[in-house]
Amino acid sequence: MIARYRLVEIVIAVSVVIISVASLFVAVYQSRVMDQTLAASVMPIMDYTTGNFSAVHQDNRIELDVRNNGLGPAQVHYLAMSYQGEPVIAPDRFIAQCCAPEGLTPDERELHIRDLFRTGRLNLLTDVVGGRVFAPQQRVVFATMTQPEDPESLAVWEAFNRARHGLELEICYCSVLEDCWTARFPQQHRAPVDQCEPRHGGI
Repeated sequence: MIARYRLVEIVIAVSVVIISVASLFVAVYQSRVMDQTLAASVMPIMDYTTGNFSAVHQDNRIELDVRNNGLGPAQVHYLAMSYQGEPVIAPDRFIAQCCAPEGLTPDERELHIRDLFRTGRLNLLTDVVGGRVFAPQQRVVFATMTQPEDPESLAVWEAFNRARHGLELEICYCSVLEDCWTARFPQQHRAPVDQCEPRHGGI
């Protein structure tokens, strides 16, 4: 009889241990699911687009813009651009490289573009992206060039309109939970990273 009672006690004790372990696994699983749900609810998704017509202004203008299409805020640490394998540091140098008339030396190309900007025949408006916090669905146009009427400037605008498709961008951004990603365009590739390393020459 005593042995039977001992057996019952052992079975009860083992059952309690099994139930406790199962409860622990359930709690850990629920915690993980809640963490994933929270992360998804505040996940930002940075996107890049470009066009040559402004629906807002109803005119022909080249625009480069980024938008947060996610559900949570995005802390953008940097936006880096390259063209034909070379980093884009200064907008006027990029326009000179891609879009100035053929047959000019590199120095002459820069002088030509700077003269168009200086005289107001061509305008390029730029804005800073790195260091900004983007609210969900917030859009920032970081480069704008309105179509000019002057023939020399129009030739540059048309060259820029072709060259913009050759731009490559990398954006590094983080969520409010400090989860970070890099996004590359036009590849539309996003990858998680531990943190956004500082980049020289970012926009």
